[in-house]
Amino acid sequence: MHRHLAVLHVDDDPDMLALSEAAFEQIDAVTLVTAASAAQALDVLDESHIDCVVSDSLVLPNGTPLVAAINQRDDDLPILLFTAKEWVEVADIATAAGVAEYVQKAGPGDLSTVLKRVEELVNESDEFEASFEAGESALQEALSTHASAASKASLGLAEEWDLIGQWVGEAELSITIIEAMEAHAGLAAIEVPLFDAIDPEALQSLLEPLVDKQAESSVEVRFEYGEFELAVTSAGDIYARPRSIKDY
Repeated sequence: MHRHLAVLHVDDDPDMLALSEAAFEQIDAVTLVTAASAAQALDVLDESHIDCVVSDSLVLPNGTPLVAAINQRDDDLPILLFTAKEWVEVADIATAAGVAEYVQKAGPGDLSTVLKRVEELVNESDEFEASFEAGESALQEALSTHASAASKASLGLAEEWDLIGQWVGEAELSITIIEAMEAHAGLAAIEVPLFDAIDPEALQSLLEPLVDKQAESSVEVRFEYGEFELAVTSAGDIYARPRSIKDY
């Protein structure tokens, strides 16, 4: 194989970037570069050769959509828009910016679709195709394992629980929990230190990150944290509900 393809993934969600790194590292033909903001993405494009951009629907500080700014710099650079927004919400901007592909975010399994679309945009030879196929197969296996573990680990959770986050192993589990609670319920939710509720190191030792072929157990740990009850599963899923709700 004469060179690696360079794919830039831009997203302001660190867990999504961590999951993307875990997915793309399965593909020998690709070097993944990540950026956590629109401005950082333009810096990467200034400094590095990029073959394809996968981007959330982010905007620059001046209000310019990132995909439009990328297209203005290089209208031959393929862009895949990977966002939770419906197509009708982004169609005008995406079309004007020459976005080549659109994939809606709905869950971890959508990354498999992203891999396929990136392959279609940048494929150069049979060697690249074989590398992508091997990576997609590895990702599907990991996601299948996660789905099975999530199903087993969450059987005891009633409908009152909200899925507030997923630990993919990039950051410490304790940081992921705190950030998920902050996003879910605001700063007041984290006034109580996590280590007053549970031993974070012991909890992390029990669990495996989202994309991990070893995550086949069905551990579920529940504990009270401030005004909430949390449940963290061996599939990396983090659930929360008010402490007043009990199903046991």
